Amino acid sequence: MSDILTPAEVQALLAAFSSEGPGERREPIGSVRTIDLMSAERPLTGRLPGLELVLGRFARGLRGALATFFGDVPGVIVTATDLVRFERVLARLGQPVGLVRFRLTPLRGHGLLAVPASLVGALLQVACGGTAGRAVAMPVREFSAIEQRLIERLTQRVLAELHTAFEPVASVECGYVRIESSPLFATIAAPDELVAQVELTVAVDGLAPATLLVALPNASLDAIRASLQTVRAVDDGASPAPDASWAARLRDRLADVPVELTVELGTQRMTLSRLVSLAVGDVLSLTTGRDGPVVMRVAGAPHFVGSPGVVSGNNAVRVTARI
Repeated sequence: MSDILTPAEVQALLAAFSSEGPGERREPIGSVRTIDLMSAERPLTGRLPGLELVLGRFARGLRGALATFFGDVPGVIVTATDLVRFERVLARLGQPVGLVRFRLTPLRGHGLLAVPASLVGALLQVACGGTAGRAVAMPVREFSAIEQRLIERLTQRVLAELHTAFEPVASVECGYVRIESSPLFATIAAPDELVAQVELTVAVDGLAPATLLVALPNASLDAIRASLQTVRAVDDGASPAPDASWAARLRDRLADVPVELTVELGTQRMTLSRLVSLAVGDVLSLTTGRDGPVVMRVAGAPHFVGSPGVVSGNNAVRVTARI
């Protein structure tokens, strides 16, 4: 090449294909970072459609469960569903807070339910005959025996609704284990391990919105992850399509059900003194004439109007109108 190009031309050609100037040395940009693709935190919305189905059913069922405690149906919505490290879950827990560990049979490991102090105070206020809006802020202390009992009662209902919510995807028994007094004893995963964190905002009339937190170890979901990824949607709020054969069988069975049919020949109003003075042989005049009309009742409810008569020597009533 030196026979064809001069040394200056060779140097210019090499410089054109290099981003480094003569005598320059490219320095590395930034520092080397290790990225663990298996432990990346991320939102779960859209990634596990089966889990979204479960949480939707869970929120609807939780409304009815909380209504039994507060006497009013609260609002419950899923506000966040994320895959985060467990240390971040513990770091955001305020004090005091009710921490409940529960089993996920047949899945491995335990789940964690965090009940905020504001919700515990409202439960205590309602249990003592007050209203949720009159609950006062709780001091930073351990929960009393009565408060722990209220948390346990609430947990039993919450876990029952969570079990029902999982049914379309998998059979998961959620069993109460115990209430922990400190986040140090509520460890369900290593600090750097991922957990599925679910936040549910509960809005009770007269009470500031409170957040229930449910944490499930990501590793525990491996056994049902395929189901959580393949289940697309189940509209359990929509009415099922009618089954014509079932409706026909139901009509046939209903046609054989015996019902009581009575005919009201007439009525008479009288005073109580007149009623107690009635004796054998007394005649009461009715408001209905010989030709009616008379009221025909089915199971005690008026349905038809008819006229009385005789057919083949038997008393009878001819239906003349429908009420």
